[in-house]
Amino acid sequence: MFPGRQVFYRHKVNRFFPACVLVATWLLPIAGLSLAAEKESASVAEHLKKLTGIDRGLCSVIGAENGDIALKLAADGKLLVDLLDPDYDKVLQMRGRADEQGTFGRSFTADKTSTARLPYSANTVDLVLAIQLSGKQLDALSAAELVRVLAPRGKAVVGRLNDRAAGSEAFSRKQLERWRDKVENAELRIEEDEVGLWLVLTKPPLEGADDWTHWEHGPDNNPVSRDTAIRAPYMTQFLGLPYYIAMPAITTIAGGKIFTAMGHIAHHVREEPWLNTLIAQNGYNGLELWRRKIPDGYLVHRSAFIATENTFYMVNHDGTGCLMLDPETGREKGRINLPELQGEWKWMALVDGVLYVLAGEQKDPPETTVVRSSARAWSWDDLSTGYYEQRIPWGFGNTIAAYDLATGKVKWVYDEETPIDSRALAMGEGRLYFYCPDSHLGSLDAATGKLVWSNSDARLRQLIEEPGRGLVSTPGWRTTCFCIYTPKGLFFEAQTRMNLVAVSLEDGKMMWHRQKTSNNPNMLYLDGNLIVGIGPQGYVQVIDPLTGATLEDLGFRKRSCARVTACWDSFFCRGWPEGLTRYDRLTKKVLFNGAVRPGCNDGVIPANGLLYMGPWACDCNLSLMGRVVMCPAGDFDFKPAIEPAGRLEPFRKNLKRVAAFETTDLDWPTYRGDNDRSASTRAIVPGKVHKVWEYAPAAEFRPSSPIAAGGMVFLSGDDSRVRALDAATGKERWCFLAGGPVLQPPTVWNGRAYIGAGDGYVYALEAATGETLWRFQAAPVSRKIMIYGSLCSTWPVNSGVLVQDGKAYAAAGIIDYDGTYVYALDALTGKLIWQNTGTGHLDEALRKGISAQGTLTLAGGRLWMPGGNVVSPASFDLATGKYMGAGVVDGSPRANRGEEIGVVAGKYVMYGGRLRFSAAENVVNPANFSVIDISDPKPEDRGLFLRNGRITPAWDDTRMVLTDVRYTAPVCYSLDAIDEYVQAGDRNARPASLWQSTKQMEGRLRESDTVSLVLAANALVEVYSTEVVRHRNPRWRVRASSLTDGSLIWEEDLGSPAMPGGLLVDRDGRVVVVLEDGRMVCFAAGEEI
Repeated sequence: MFPGRQVFYRHKVNRFFPACVLVATWLLPIAGLSLAAEKESASVAEHLKKLTGIDRGLCSVIGAENGDIALKLAADGKLLVDLLDPDYDKVLQMRGRADEQGTFGRSFTADKTSTARLPYSANTVDLVLAIQLSGKQLDALSAAELVRVLAPRGKAVVGRLNDRAAGSEAFSRKQLERWRDKVENAELRIEEDEVGLWLVLTKPPLEGADDWTHWEHGPDNNPVSRDTAIRAPYMTQFLGLPYYIAMPAITTIAGGKIFTAMGHIAHHVREEPWLNTLIAQNGYNGLELWRRKIPDGYLVHRSAFIATENTFYMVNHDGTGCLMLDPETGREKGRINLPELQGEWKWMALVDGVLYVLAGEQKDPPETTVVRSSARAWSWDDLSTGYYEQRIPWGFGNTIAAYDLATGKVKWVYDEETPIDSRALAMGEGRLYFYCPDSHLGSLDAATGKLVWSNSDARLRQLIEEPGRGLVSTPGWRTTCFCIYTPKGLFFEAQTRMNLVAVSLEDGKMMWHRQKTSNNPNMLYLDGNLIVGIGPQGYVQVIDPLTGATLEDLGFRKRSCARVTACWDSFFCRGWPEGLTRYDRLTKKVLFNGAVRPGCNDGVIPANGLLYMGPWACDCNLSLMGRVVMCPAGDFDFKPAIEPAGRLEPFRKNLKRVAAFETTDLDWPTYRGDNDRSASTRAIVPGKVHKVWEYAPAAEFRPSSPIAAGGMVFLSGDDSRVRALDAATGKERWCFLAGGPVLQPPTVWNGRAYIGAGDGYVYALEAATGETLWRFQAAPVSRKIMIYGSLCSTWPVNSGVLVQDGKAYAAAGIIDYDGTYVYALDALTGKLIWQNTGTGHLDEALRKGISAQGTLTLAGGRLWMPGGNVVSPASFDLATGKYMGAGVVDGSPRANRGEEIGVVAGKYVMYGGRLRFSAAENVVNPANFSVIDISDPKPEDRGLFLRNGRITPAWDDTRMVLTDVRYTAPVCYSLDAIDEYVQAGDRNARPASLWQSTKQMEGRLRESDTVSLVLAANALVEVYSTEVVRHRNPRWRVRASSLTDGSLIWEEDLGSPAMPGGLLVDRDGRVVVVLEDGRMVCFAAGEEI
């Protein structure tokens, strides 16, 4: 613990006692702290892992009496443990113990709940432990709930320890057997050993779920899932990391796990950590299982990976054979090396226990391309060199072999004199079909390897290879598969080539051909027909596979390189105008979801009863990034009549009295300093400063922006903590442990600190001490999912809390299709004043509307909030909560998606900037800021362009300072000039500036990036980075500039990257900078502490 620190594990403490005394006092009733007890708990934890075979993933432990065991399970970080107990005091105490252990907010969380309904999404938890139960607790435990929340193949243990049985209350084996008889849809076994009596429950694989074992689903290359468990409409199953990956990339899925192979091209620095990487993740919650580096230049965009329930196969790193990996751990189980095959393995497929392989002696060239572009979008001119050759250099071989996995013997080997193109290898109905572009097409008997037919028709090969002319869309990835097997023929259409060519299965002769309209359509076979984007402008059509005639135009077209995929009720693609396009096969309607777009190579993958999208490989960012996974919404009620009863939990009888906490008008008590979010203050910055203190947390975390009030600095973050530091010394005064990440800093008002947390609650704390006053559940129900590495409510309160005139405003939610919930509460008591639960689904059919995608502001009698990229900003009547904004047009992106919002000069609402859910670094492109005139009768209908850029301007009553998107040099304008510019509406013009930063004089402008701005009474304070010649890492600085002409007043080094927006000036002129790793640095005129 930090010296002088108070950590509040309870909602009420005696702040005059040392924290260590309080901790010891609280913990004794829960569990002993003796060395013997610790060893026993560790032994039981290991026993349970061996009993279930699960040592990683998401684990729910029921009951604080299992606290010692839960902490031991969380200790190595492989299991993310969530402890549940109905007693909130015990929950807070367990959070405190985990904080002491160093696991809280990382591999351990705790929450208040009953066992009647477990607080998780269905099919999410890998391991549930309900042990040390009394007979009464056993009877109250819901078997149906255990089965519901378990992920398929997940396990639950219900039981008791032999030496901790609750006396006469302990249940017997017969009682356990009676409870077992209530369980449905699970595999069950009862075991009794030296440790205890256990019922082990295993949830079977999800009925109707399908795997995606090969890069195009199966060896036939038909990207159509047989998954019938997934069905529209959808809601979020989880959101996963990484946000960005290297290009190209493919995903395979089997046994409830997803395997993503990331390629050899990084256009930006942000993708470089993921170059040549294979990552395995849990398919139901996204938790990482393992990762493996792939050698530089290894081409992943081919059929080099096969996922199965028990083994993950991949072409060996040097191309000589195949690795067999354990899907759960990534450990090598064995290798397949075939002496009969010479050279590198180029392609493989698995059918009925036989591994089919293409090999060739010509080595594929290793290419790793690092571009480090600073442009707003990546370019098709920046791929690796092989993509620009007349014939790509990868994937050509001369020998095909079949290997029986059961016997370990080669069944047959077939040799060709001319190269076989692996992109056109396809299998189906006992045949293997191949294409030699220099000689012929052929078919082999898959059982014997004998040649069934060969067709050397030069005209046929010429049509397949004919270069495209006048085709729409991007060039696409020429490594993409271009042959699909169907029962009615083989079909060829390669990227950037001119024709779609149909070939007979019987003799290899051409049946028909058609000219394409798009560079990069892909083909599907469904319901006896061919589906391909061959209509005008690439519109997707249903084609008769025997004649090539168009049967139907489906009314949508795929955009760019993301492929079209399908399942039983839908076609999916990245469509026009942008985002996820879903064609409903039952209603024949085209539906848009502009919040998210399919990944560049994978598109949408239906598998495991879910829909998988991402992670991202390019700059076409919408509202959500990373891996976006959806599940069936079923009959979930997104517009419930939320009753206030039970939602408010007061923790003090007299909520109107709090400890004295003196504030002034010069404080920075809320995000960006005030409710206008202006990032300005009337405090004076010293003419000369140096570093006076630095705060370093025990472990790195992603911090929020800071606030300062009452002589303290407050900081929260994704580690679920709220810290209060002494502004003069940097010493920690208190630390509050929340039930989830706290992405927005507190708001301090009237002696209270208000936070919104990832657990779906609004909290009011006593600002002086950190004690909990009350909390209000803003989430409609308790439904935890994984959100970018943290266990959160589906409806976190990431808006923060805005307080004005005795009312506290907050919004819960992430994305519109999951629902959005906005509240006004009495700031003193937490009592509900009004609620709006309907704006997530402004359009009921599309399930599109307002997303909670940023912070809050007030203007014109309305509460304003960034609403995502479909409708934004959103506004609500302050008195009633009635939605006052625009409606949904068609669900496609039409609004500024940025997370920032504020009020300029009482006239404009400004919104835009960075994406709410994105990397901490300032790396997401593109972004801009817009304004609306509040006096306009329908202001949302007339958003006016302000400026490109990601970093929010700073403004006061007379001026505004913005950064230029290209050079990021701060420029100062009068508000009058800004007003004239906005009203003129010419986005290519520039208002007359008062001055531009003298940073321009340094000659390093093009390599400089400003990430934070604050306007003080006498200076502009700026945090920025500058590239340094012959150094990989930039130099980070904070500087103060004159408000008169932008000239330098002082400048100090930071030493490490700073968090965008992580800057404030407190009432005494101290400059506080938040660094990306959670450290805080304070610069002032005094002496260093």
